[in-house]
Amino acid sequence: MDPRLYRYAKSGDICFLKQLLNDNPSLLYQLTPRKNTALHIAVQFGDSNVVAEIYSRCRSLLTQQNLDGDTPLHVAARVGCFSIFNDLVREILSMSQEDFRNEKDGMGKNTVLHEAVRNGHIKLVQFLLTMDPKLASIENDAGESPKYLAARGGMFEILNQILKSTASSAHGGSDGRTALHAAVVEKHFDIVEALLRFKQQLIKETGHQGRTPLFYAASLGQHRTVKRLLELDTSIAYVLDKEGHSPIHVAASKGHSSVIREIIRHCPDSGEICDLYGQNALHLAIIGGRAHVVRYILETPELECLINQPDVIGNMPLHLATIERKTWMMYYLMWDGRVNQNSMNKCGQAAFDIDRSIKESSIASPRKLQNIIPDIWGHLGTRDSYLDNIKISPRAEQEEANAVQTYMQMGRTLLMVTTLITTVTFAAAFTMPGGYNNDVGPDRGQALLQSNNDFKWFIITDSIAMTCSIIASCLLFWGAVNSNKSSYVFYFTSAAALTHIALQSTKIAFETGIKAVMPNQQFVKTLGNLVGAASHVITFMFLSQLVKMFSLPEACRFFISHLCKLRCKCKNKQ
Repeated sequence: MDPRLYRYAKSGDICFLKQLLNDNPSLLYQLTPRKNTALHIAVQFGDSNVVAEIYSRCRSLLTQQNLDGDTPLHVAARVGCFSIFNDLVREILSMSQEDFRNEKDGMGKNTVLHEAVRNGHIKLVQFLLTMDPKLASIENDAGESPKYLAARGGMFEILNQILKSTASSAHGGSDGRTALHAAVVEKHFDIVEALLRFKQQLIKETGHQGRTPLFYAASLGQHRTVKRLLELDTSIAYVLDKEGHSPIHVAASKGHSSVIREIIRHCPDSGEICDLYGQNALHLAIIGGRAHVVRYILETPELECLINQPDVIGNMPLHLATIERKTWMMYYLMWDGRVNQNSMNKCGQAAFDIDRSIKESSIASPRKLQNIIPDIWGHLGTRDSYLDNIKISPRAEQEEANAVQTYMQMGRTLLMVTTLITTVTFAAAFTMPGGYNNDVGPDRGQALLQSNNDFKWFIITDSIAMTCSIIASCLLFWGAVNSNKSSYVFYFTSAAALTHIALQSTKIAFETGIKAVMPNQQFVKTLGNLVGAASHVITFMFLSQLVKMFSLPEACRFFISHLCKLRCKCKNKQ
């Protein structure tokens, strides 16, 4: 395209445009690389005078498509300039009314109503629906209706205009879904309500995957929407998708216990539904790692039947928790007296046979130890792959034992360090910086610098260092004597963290002790800053290594489990 024509069509310089076209009228037939005409350019940049000048000289440009299949009318609907759009429609209708009514061109074969809705131009939508309400019944090549686009975009006013225009407006969308699916997925509850008032039967419509709007609401944890849909029709809670999953299954897998509660309230027997592999909501909650859902299911009387229900290969929830290494869920199930811990799957294995360590009520190893058990994790890729090979191989067991042994050797070294810190800090407490008052009187034997702030910090940090080192020593000793090998790593890691705190506190005690006895020396402050910077670097390196071998959630679960066991023992004694 001639650069002058492009520039004048874009800028709206009508005088220069007229002069250019008078000199060379054939320039109007020139195109850009995307096959856009001068009219496309003028409409895109919104100058009505330039638009009128161009189509008055060459009316065939009104319906000419670019490389994307867009006519100038599509561009006007996209831009949203009502005056230009109105002029173009009037001119097209004067040429041929059929050209406008069947204006289904553009990328994806969108009508002008699709473009107006997609870009949120409500005035254009009202105009088009007044001109031809049947436009609301046309779907593009992706199966998307204008109503679907409005619902997906959360355009409530536009949706209302479409609903009022005609009772037969299309509601289809991509992947076989409906406008109600789109409203649920995008969490537009007001639009959900409007669509349900318009056509309640939409709640039973399924997409190509066989999923109802309730399925998506359950998957996304939309408790309010789930409640509203079930109030209208409870049968949708029993509809399975093509993978055999129901709404309660996906809610359990995604961890939405409030949704499960709502479904059970309306459909108490929906928990009995199993998928194509015979797995119920409890199985799927365990596979998804949703401990709070497992706890909720165990506490719900209507779902008691799920606790010992096997899948198609005989694995009960406890089997799956063991195979998946979901240690906290294993404890939930083992503490529940209703769980049959000796039940066997079709391979003749009880949960204890899959992982013998749970016989001792052990916590599974953290990430560092999980990474050295490839034989189990490798078989979890497909359902059939672990059917014949669930048992842990001797090699994997030996590698785990070697790793635990390494931690215990490190623990012995760490015990020496903590003992040394305890000794040093204990001695420092009785060798005060600045000495003691030896004069006769009531203050005899007291520290001379007791009113000095640096001295006070010395006392505080020295006390912290000694306390942390003593606790770390006790943890290491307790872990070596009273715990099983698999859980020793938690004692070791906790002791390592406390030892690090003790070392940092010892460093601060050293700095503040020197400052207390040499308060006005600049080199002491400089030395303190250097030591402080070095300690920050050391702390970062320590924490980065600690994170690699230690999972904080697992540690919390570990200590909580011990408290629960202690409480159970106290109750039994009573």
